[in-house]
Amino acid sequence: MQSQRFLFVAILACFLVTIKSTPLSDISYSDESTSVNEKTQKRPDDDSEFDGFPFREDDDSLQDSSREMSVQDHNWDVLIFTQQWPVTTCYHWREENPDQECSLPQKKEFWTIHGIWPTKLHQMGPNFCNNSANFDPSKLNPIEDRLETFWPDLKGMDSTEWLWKHEWQKHGTCAMLVEELDNELKYFEQGLTWREEYIMSRILDASDIHPDSNNTVAAINNAIVKALGKNPSIHCLYDGKHGISYLSEIRICFSKSLELIDCDGIKQGDAVPVGVPGGTIITNCHIGSLVHYPSLVPPLQRKSHWKLPLVNVYKLLQFLMWFTL
Repeated sequence: MQSQRFLFVAILACFLVTIKSTPLSDISYSDESTSVNEKTQKRPDDDSEFDGFPFREDDDSLQDSSREMSVQDHNWDVLIFTQQWPVTTCYHWREENPDQECSLPQKKEFWTIHGIWPTKLHQMGPNFCNNSANFDPSKLNPIEDRLETFWPDLKGMDSTEWLWKHEWQKHGTCAMLVEELDNELKYFEQGLTWREEYIMSRILDASDIHPDSNNTVAAINNAIVKALGKNPSIHCLYDGKHGISYLSEIRICFSKSLELIDCDGIKQGDAVPVGVPGGTIITNCHIGSLVHYPSLVPPLQRKSHWKLPLVNVYKLLQFLMWFTL
């Protein structure tokens, strides 16, 4: 009997050491869904694959690292004006790495500018068309306040100038082919003009599409076509872990004379024309699934290893004490 007690005491001691070394919380929830400073990893301009989101942000899946490819032919057909939904962008970044910040706009239902991208029909690019056209932030002083509001780097104010420099060097230097966009101030001012004229939240709202709703891609496309009379390109990020498509970006197109035109024929990442009853939709979204238009970044959930609930530890201790008496 004495040896039995000794055996159970030894087993109990080992068990308690194991329990002590294991955290007891199963899943930790953060209150980040209501925070202005959400967490992020990379800029929207970084190439990246990330767990749960197979789609990239297509502007910069265009071989950023190979500038030599863009010097051969700098001609283009269409200007793609891209607005992004900041909530989805921040969720995308946070899923990659929750250790960096993402600053959401203070205003609700506020779409921000991602860029103006000169593009050849049925091709990608051109990019980095004029290495001698250096970025000079002082030239943007007259519109800097408006840029910080409508064309911010969601990573935060400290990196906003980096975004403007990147957009100018990669895309603005190609847009210089037309007189209306042939310098920094003109290029960024045109983006502000289009952002103020084509307010995406109002366009969607007119068709009863609001944040925190689920809609078909067709419904979103129809809302834009109804307001603008032109075909857009609609982009989603897909959360494979939870099986949810999130509305990410809406792109509209302009000719070299800066007239609004259909986006038919543009090639942007994994977006493709999809035939639907009544026409075609250019999208990378799952055409047969609902698209979530989030109002808040979903709460961060950290999965942990299996742990024994504390109440079960207590019951086990009671049993062992009874058994060894």
